Amino acid sequence: MVILNVTNLSIEEISKINRVVVDEISFSLKKGEVLGIVGESGSGKTVTAMSLLNLLSDDLKISKGTINFLGTDICKASEKELEKIRGNSFSIIFQNPISSLNPLMKVGKQILEVIEKHQNLDKKQMLNRTFEVLSDVGFKDNFMEIYNKYPHELSGGQGQRIGIAMAIANNPKIIIADEPTTALDKNTQAQILNLLKEIQNKYQTSIILISHDLEIIKNFTDNALIMYFGQIVESGSTYDIFLNPNHHYTKGLLDSLPENFKKGESIKVMKGGIPNINDNIEGCFFSPRCPAAIENCKKNRIMYNFDKKNHKGIRCINPLKEKNL
Repeated sequence: MVILNVTNLSIEEISKINRVVVDEISFSLKKGEVLGIVGESGSGKTVTAMSLLNLLSDDLKISKGTINFLGTDICKASEKELEKIRGNSFSIIFQNPISSLNPLMKVGKQILEVIEKHQNLDKKQMLNRTFEVLSDVGFKDNFMEIYNKYPHELSGGQGQRIGIAMAIANNPKIIIADEPTTALDKNTQAQILNLLKEIQNKYQTSIILISHDLEIIKNFTDNALIMYFGQIVESGSTYDIFLNPNHHYTKGLLDSLPENFKKGESIKVMKGGIPNINDNIEGCFFSPRCPAAIENCKKNRIMYNFDKKNHKGIRCINPLKEKNL
């Protein structure tokens, strides 16, 4: 069952030139699916994620397209309608959840307020639900101690668990996890990702995972979108993308993984970087860095083609050939 359908979504910077920062992207999300959105800094992945709840900064606006969430077009929804959705049926875990908490209020009380806002429960029921979600995120033996802590008293890992607890408090259909492990050590990263998987299995929640870490995308997601400078350049099952990338940008990202070079070899790094906003690139945005760019790549806008039968998308006129497996 598809619960989120994004069609031809474009986002512009509000300025004299109205620069496009997300360019006509389309994708869908099924119940229970974990979708990864990956790309370098400046690719538009976080802006895309924020737009799904219409949480864009004041200098950005949705200029085109639809975001259909269970029959509601997020792009056209009123603020009152959005308030009923945010933190309820559609939640987000921020990159640094501690900074989004009220520093003067105990964390347990803040979780309780999220429940109180969206559910018609008495005080005892709300407390029980708060204790339940604290237990769900790993505080089974010390949920009262954590309930009574202030945000500044939490470690990075504890803060991320509180962010997850707030996100699942109202049993949402979708959770956006925006770089949820960036500031954590490897051991804590693994714990948080395992926790997200447990939550996803228990509640059958769909998750949109934003990350620049290909290993996390590979090990955690069912499907993936590869973004470059505001465009989706490749999409499909995570397994297929990692086994058989079609876009040269995807291949460049995968080549940089430690597992893909032998001992003694130098790390493969793509030349150049994400285009500057002032760069005048008429054709494919990746063409200045692409080892296989041809003349048409540099002159013409490249369209995104999606193969519904094989559930694969590509924005390239000279893609990598399929491997014979």
